[in-house]
Amino acid sequence: MTDDNKRRNLRDEVARAADALRASEALVGLGLHADAVSRAYYGVFHLLRALLLSRGVEPKTHGGAIHLFNTELVRAGLFPSSHNRLLAGLQRARELADYDAAVVFSEQDARAELAEARELEKAALEHLRGEGWIP
Repeated sequence: MTDDNKRRNLRDEVARAADALRASEALVGLGLHADAVSRAYYGVFHLLRALLLSRGVEPKTHGGAIHLFNTELVRAGLFPSSHNRLLAGLQRARELADYDAAVVFSEQDARAELAEARELEKAALEHLRGEGWIP
């Protein structure tokens, strides 16, 4: 992948992340809390893909993205290990939201998941800006 392709793909992932997080906020407002939880996770997933693309790594699965985030960015000291716990929590909540109809998310639950996603978004964007990948 050329540097121009990497930069374009990375920016596409950042844009998709922003869309997913905006959708999550809108879904909370509509009372669609499980859907809001799911979109919050996907926002973070697209940011993970952007971060990994910046390192020249392209994950194939969701679990792979989280694993590579840990090995490429947390272990390298670029992100705190607490971000791994946030990611694992967001992924678990998304799985429940998408696949377990018996689990009910409240507005407070959805807002908490979205807040964690926004925390990760802030750190990811700061990192990508600091490395010159995005303006």
